[in-house]
Amino acid sequence: MHRDGLERGGLSTCGRDRMSGATRAVTRSQSVGHGRVAAVFSLVVLTACQARPPGFDAVSGISADIQQQRAFTCTHESARIPPRDPEAEQLYKHARWLARQNILKEDPAAYPPIERLLRIATALGHDRANIELRDMLDKGQVQSADPGRERMDLVQDLIDRGIPAGYYDMGWYLENGFGVKRDVELAFRYYRKAADLGSPEGQYLVGDRLSDMSKNGKAIASIGWAMYRCAADQLHSDAALEFAIHQRSSGAPADGFKYFQAAASAGEAMAASSLADAFSIKDHADPIWGLGMAPDPAREARYKRITEFLSAYSYLNPKVPEINEIVPPPPAKLPAWDGKFKWQEEHVANIPPPLPSEARIEKMARSKGLDSKSGRRLKPVV
Repeated sequence: MHRDGLERGGLSTCGRDRMSGATRAVTRSQSVGHGRVAAVFSLVVLTACQARPPGFDAVSGISADIQQQRAFTCTHESARIPPRDPEAEQLYKHARWLARQNILKEDPAAYPPIERLLRIATALGHDRANIELRDMLDKGQVQSADPGRERMDLVQDLIDRGIPAGYYDMGWYLENGFGVKRDVELAFRYYRKAADLGSPEGQYLVGDRLSDMSKNGKAIASIGWAMYRCAADQLHSDAALEFAIHQRSSGAPADGFKYFQAAASAGEAMAASSLADAFSIKDHADPIWGLGMAPDPAREARYKRITEFLSAYSYLNPKVPEINEIVPPPPAKLPAWDGKFKWQEEHVANIPPPLPSEARIEKMARSKGLDSKSGRRLKPVV
């Protein structure tokens, strides 16, 4: 779950707890967004600081001791996601499209239509809409009578349905004392639960903490690298890049190539640059940077083009899912390529995803007890 544009420090009402100074590069960038730290975030319910957090029973038996970590079995998140309602998916995709139009403008007037669609999709059980709605809550971009309570209710919903992201996000709140009392050890238990359920973000985070062999020993480090591999296989770009570098330095260049390719596909410009070096006349045989490939200027040129594309659009999280069609792994010959990227063409076309009719959206909202104009919960009639 991405957290862009909000400084976390000092928002908790749980005593003197503050966010740690370390920034997790996993998926969350934390910066003040135009000073919009809404006062509503001070309204976190006190019971959220006192009661057990959502999902506590499911993580209570997990050890926070690095040396006591049990073996890991790779599971993918997709196996845990319930089928999404097709109309809720339409609402979610259109909300994402609206949000993309507002990335640079950050116009507050754009938020209510996005909030409306996300709230209705969330009420229909859409897990990604749930996450996006909480992002907006955390940034002060939506209206809520009680954002702290609503945030916990949304996390509870995911956890109750066994969706890994719920455990991961609860871990983040605990680690940073955001709306709950800060508890780093308990946070790790939630992260580990998320990893075991298939969360690629959880696998990357826990893998990072376990994989230092000099600190944790070979047995524990191997668990960490197994988590990296599992996250990489789910196209987690950071995990794929880290695992590719590890495999290259461990004497497994073929595996290194595979995961550099996966990382580039997932949007990691550094991976594409590494692949360009692997085929360059200058660096292909380098004992550190090489991947055992013969020099190939044509492949090098294509990877450089991919690097430039990913770098230019990095603020929009571009992808190259067709990378194996553009630069298939050797010994396959390079096919003809027009120099275009599918993601870029869709971005330039900027066609809004289809929505159900307005009448249908209003009916969907009412069926869940929501105001059809705002998507917010209707107040009970007294």
